[in-house]
Amino acid sequence: MILEFPPFELNIDRAELRGPKGLIALEPKALALLRLLVENHERVLSREEMIATVWGGRFISDAAVSTVLKLVRKALGDDGAAQSYIRTVRGLGHRFVAPVRIRSSGAVTATPVLEPGPLRDERPTIAVLPFSQTGLANAFATLGDGIPAEVISSLARLRWLRVIARESSFRFRGPEVDFGGLKSVLGAGFCLSGRVEQFGNRLHISVDLAETRNASLIWSEHFERPLDDIHAVRAEIVSAVINALDLQIPLAEAALARAKPVEHLDAWGAYHLGLAHVYRFNAHDNAIAASLFKRATDLDPGFASAFAARSFTSQQNAAMAYTPDRAAAIHAARFEAERSYELDPLDPAANMAMGRYQMLIERPEDGLIWLDRAVELSPNFAKGHYARAFLHVLCGQTAETRTGIAVSMGLSPLDPMLSPMRMIRAVSFAADGDYAAAANLAVQSARTASTHYLGLMGATAICQLNGQPEEARHWATVLRERRPDASIGDFLKGMPFASADMRRTFQTALRVMGIPD
Repeated sequence: MILEFPPFELNIDRAELRGPKGLIALEPKALALLRLLVENHERVLSREEMIATVWGGRFISDAAVSTVLKLVRKALGDDGAAQSYIRTVRGLGHRFVAPVRIRSSGAVTATPVLEPGPLRDERPTIAVLPFSQTGLANAFATLGDGIPAEVISSLARLRWLRVIARESSFRFRGPEVDFGGLKSVLGAGFCLSGRVEQFGNRLHISVDLAETRNASLIWSEHFERPLDDIHAVRAEIVSAVINALDLQIPLAEAALARAKPVEHLDAWGAYHLGLAHVYRFNAHDNAIAASLFKRATDLDPGFASAFAARSFTSQQNAAMAYTPDRAAAIHAARFEAERSYELDPLDPAANMAMGRYQMLIERPEDGLIWLDRAVELSPNFAKGHYARAFLHVLCGQTAETRTGIAVSMGLSPLDPMLSPMRMIRAVSFAADGDYAAAANLAVQSARTASTHYLGLMGATAICQLNGQPEEARHWATVLRERRPDASIGDFLKGMPFASADMRRTFQTALRVMGIPD
């Protein structure tokens, strides 16, 4: 790593200071003190901290510290009067005040050496930087570091994302984001930065997510709250950031993967390209997604999330009747879910796959245990909250269903599962006999381009139950155009209600609309 403060650069790996005329000789203690000051340029260093780091905490006189400081200043052409590089803050210590940039020396690998495994090498890597601050009162002076620190801690729960530790990413503190340094030194493909400003009694917080490869902005959000709402807004920002990353980074990775021939895709690229197909809810795209996820696990047999994704395609084959051999699809869903869990029991997606499998064998109450664990592992896991709400409605727990859907939609308002989320909420209202509310949601769901045939059948039944025969006939016609082979039996296999009354209610409504058993 090289620390640049023009016209000087400090090569950490070689322990060399270079200036306009070449190498500058510095005795070891002076070089160590210079490194300490430059690496911590964002803050004042006390003499006690200098002594603890450079001299190992031994008893050293103030005169000895001053002597080494003079050597450093002399090497930089600085002095106690000019203080162009090292500024004395009376009563507190010293601070390095020149602008600092970090870049790779080329002598070491840009990223740390990790234990082997393609997944660990290929995961997207993000650096979360300290937020810049403007006009903050003393009581809020730590927000610029506190909010990103919370984000880093929460992001560590995402198994598919590698997060640079605060101790490294916070070295890139400054008014401008050093995209080149983040990529070359930390190996970060993505960067999260932000700004915190106080205007009167209100806080304004802006957050930006960018790719370091080309410094392009891929997501941005602005929050404005009163000062007394600060704790709530911190939690809101952390939640918004995590769910934006869960949506935007896979989209960015899929876009990169599309530019490569399939045979050249690595495991991570194949996985993300599969995610771009799996939520389109049709047999063709589900088959493409399954083949891409299989390629990912063939290339990396330890890729837990890819096995969980494979299980989801097998679950769709069974629940959506995409295959005539439903038993084989259920068997595959179980094998792939169990393999995912064996590889990484702490992966929320693996636990979700185990829970969803229970729905296929008509034991949704057993699946709730797995879905509870999934959202405990990652409280901001929107799809986990949705899957648990799905199982709740099958079990007749309608209040829990609506709570879970509200959480899921709040966490990810642009989620590709938005149409199924609305339909499950609609079914919960239908189960409570509120057919008007159910029909409104069911029609919203059915109008979505990505709605699947179970959603169309739900809209047909619910509109009939609400006394809207024309609307019901419309969705029945759309259903027959998309799935001529649709049957009530397939619907009840995809929606295995625990309640016999619920089964009969939907069965009767669909029969009235001419859907065969």
